[in-house]
Formats: sequence, C-alpha cells, structure tokens
Amino acid sequence: MPLANAVQLIAYPNRIGNGLRDLAAFVERHLGAAVGGLHILPPFPSNADGGFSPITHTRIDPAYGEWADIERLAARYDLCLDLVLNHIADEAPEFQDYLRHGKASVHAGLFVDVDALGEIGPDDLAKIHIRKEKEPFREVVFADGTRGRVWCTFTERQVDLNYGSAQTYRLMADNIAALAAHGARLLRLDAFGYTTKKIGTSCFLVEPEVWQILEWFRETAAQHGVELLPEVHDHPSWQYAIARRGMWSYAFALPPLVLYSLLDTNSHYLKAWLRMCPHNQVTVLDTHDGICIPDVEDILPRYHIEALIANVSERSADPILRRSAANAHSVGAIYQLTCTLFDALQRNEDAYICARAIQFFAPGIPQVYYVGLLAGSNDAELMQRTGEARDINRHYYTMAEAEEALAAPVAQRLLRLMELRSTHPAFGGAFELEYSNDSSVSMGWRAGMQRCHVFVDLNFRTATVTCTDPEGGGEVSYRC
Repeated sequence: MPLANAVQLIAYPNRIGNGLRDLAAFVERHLGAAVGGLHILPPFPSNADGGFSPITHTRIDPAYGEWADIERLAARYDLCLDLVLNHIADEAPEFQDYLRHGKASVHAGLFVDVDALGEIGPDDLAKIHIRKEKEPFREVVFADGTRGRVWCTFTERQVDLNYGSAQTYRLMADNIAALAAHGARLLRLDAFGYTTKKIGTSCFLVEPEVWQILEWFRETAAQHGVELLPEVHDHPSWQYAIARRGMWSYAFALPPLVLYSLLDTNSHYLKAWLRMCPHNQVTVLDTHDGICIPDVEDILPRYHIEALIANVSERSADPILRRSAANAHSVGAIYQLTCTLFDALQRNEDAYICARAIQFFAPGIPQVYYVGLLAGSNDAELMQRTGEARDINRHYYTMAEAEEALAAPVAQRLLRLMELRSTHPAFGGAFELEYSNDSSVSMGWRAGMQRCHVFVDLNFRTATVTCTDPEGGGEVSYRC
C-alpha cells in the first residue's frame, strides 16, 4: 500500500507536551485532515545527540511512552521512524560487552577496529569527512587493561558500526523487522553516508560501496512492506541517484531555493529546479537540523548562495561547518544555517505562507517540522543552555503553548493550506509548471477534471489558489 499523498508532520516525541500521548492528542484534536503522516524523531532510549545515539531500536524510552503509543499513531497515520544505521550508543549492551571481552566478544564484529585498518597517515586523515573538531577516532580501554580505538564520526558516545561485518547486517535486519512490526511505513536512514570506511578516501559516500549498502537496506525493508528515505546532505546529484534507485529522496535543495526566491524576488533558479527535480521525493523547508547549503550547490550560483548565507546569518546562530580531519578548524564551506524558517523569512507572515505554498505545490510528499507548524521563532535561551547551535530550532512547547501558537493567524493560514494539500484530489495527478515572469511562480496539479493551481507573487508576497470544488463542482479562488 503506497504512502498517503498528504502532508506529514515532523515532531520529537516530547516537544509538544510531555510525551507521545500528548503529541497524539495534539495531532488528533487540532490537525484533523491537514496531515496524513507523522515522522517521529527517535523515541528510543538514547544517551546523546537529541535521541540520535540509540541504545536500542527495540524499546521506547519510558520518559516518552511505550510501543502502544506508537502503534496508536501508526493505525491512523503513515508512520516514519528513524533507523540510526551508522552507529549505536556506547551504553548499548553490545558495546559494553565489547569493552568487557575485547576481540573475544560475540559483538566484536559490530565495531570498527581502527588499529586493524593499518597505518593512517596525514594524507589519509586529510581526506576523511568529519563532523566534529577532531579526528573521528576514540581510544577505549578494555577490561583486561589493553587499549584500542573505535570509530566515532559524531560524538564520543556514538560508536560507528562496521559494514564490513555480517553481524552489523543481522542487527539492522532485526531493527527493520522490529520497527515494521510496530507500524512503521517509512524509515529515514540517518547518516547513511558515513557507513563507508575506506582509508585513502573521504570515508563518506564512497562509491560503489554506499550503493551496495543501500540496496541491501532497500531489499530488506521491502520484505516488510517498508519504504526508505535515505538522509544525506551533499551535492544534489545524490538525491537524483537515490530517486533513480527506487527510494524516496530528500528535496534539501528546496529550502535555500525558496529563501533565495523570496528574499531576492527571483524565481528563475527555483523554476529550473522544479522542471528537473525527482517526483518521488519528500519536500522540507525546515527540520531538526539546520538549513543545509551543500544540497543547492550547482543549482543556485555561488555568489547567490554566499549572499543568502550573509542575509540569514544576521538572524541565526553560528553556522555548522564542513571540516576535514587533518585540519579541523579549516572552513571549507558552510554546512548548515541554524535558524527557524520563520525567522529566516524575517518573521514576515505573508512570505512564510508563500514559502509553504511553493513547498506544497512542488512535486513530492511535504513534511512540516513542528516548530514550522507553529511559526516558531529562534529559541536562543535553549541554545545557550545546551551549547548546541541547532537547538535554536528545537523549542520545547507545553501543550498550552502549542495550542496558543496554533491559534495564531499565521498558523491557521498554514493549517488551511496543509488541509488543501492533503485532501484535494488534483494532487494525485500530474504536476504542471506554468509560464510566469521571474518575480512569480505559477504551478499546479491536474487529475482528470480536478485541478488545483497556485500563483505566488514574490514582490507582493501573495499566494493565490484557484481550484475545482471536489464536492460542489465549479471553481474557487482565494488568497492563502
């Protein structure tokens, strides 16, 4: 059964209210037909990185709820869960057994024995794609006093898995089966690009190994009726390659394209992308991560990217940088801008609705992040308290705060647009990009006699919808 062609909400298990039951109550009570799916960010027991350091995928953190809460949501909505496939927590029982028994551990094959890879010289280190301000290795002391090194791409608490070992594939097969059994229809493959450890390369998206790994995941998930959404931030050609291989790709080029179009009142590059983008894609304008820049390279000219970075940076936290292991403090380029979408658009409500209209009419299944649903602003206090720049866009809402934010006019306008996208039958048909000048976007969908069209005027920041009435016949037109 295919995924519903409807808007999906991205949410943490505990940032609208106190847990999964509060999240379910909020969605069921207030969102109605506006959403057809939920992407719940990791609800598993974890010891770092906002849930992305799972101790196991087979349990729900009791602080959030239980599997019954997940299954309740899966019974009504298409459920997307994260499969964190690059690493597990250092508190996981498999790694703890490895520390006790070393190479004699039954789980030893799960982990990358860095010292067994041979000499890693300065030239090798210079090529490795890293995510922290040091080389991606961690020294460990085994119970017998001997020492070794394991690979840790992210924090020291997140220990990378060894995709040269059959044990890792068995663990992942068990995880996929467990998540599918609890109702997951779509699995987001978190950080899959780091699974390819090959000294002398970037150890990131190494071909052809990365495709061999992804194909195994695609085939294994298909056995359980589950689809895949591989997550990667890099050159946009990766998204086209993922889409061609029968998986959902991420439209990560869309956020910077939409921001550029609205801030510079120029739709030229956006429309060029709309003509060629995959249609089996998930569109986003905001997520739990920042606004990613590598994904729009060679789509938006470099000088426009630099101007966009300068513009948004005036309202955001420090950007996340791309680094190399040989020189951790060199800045090759900006990786992510840390800012809510609403603040990136200068808190202009009309511009915000135009941005969502563009997203919802673009090809693909749209996802809306919970902070974006509520038109949230930067949470500088949370960011300063945790020291994590991306927490500026990860606010904790009480139920009362969330309901108050959803009642605001801009959120209600967004909700009506989400309901249109989730329910109008025209979106089940063919996408049409229509002629417009470079200060506007005109596009729509047609399925038989059903039609839904939007005209976005970038100068005046208006979005006008014209569509057939599925029930009463005739045609209606209104300003979003």
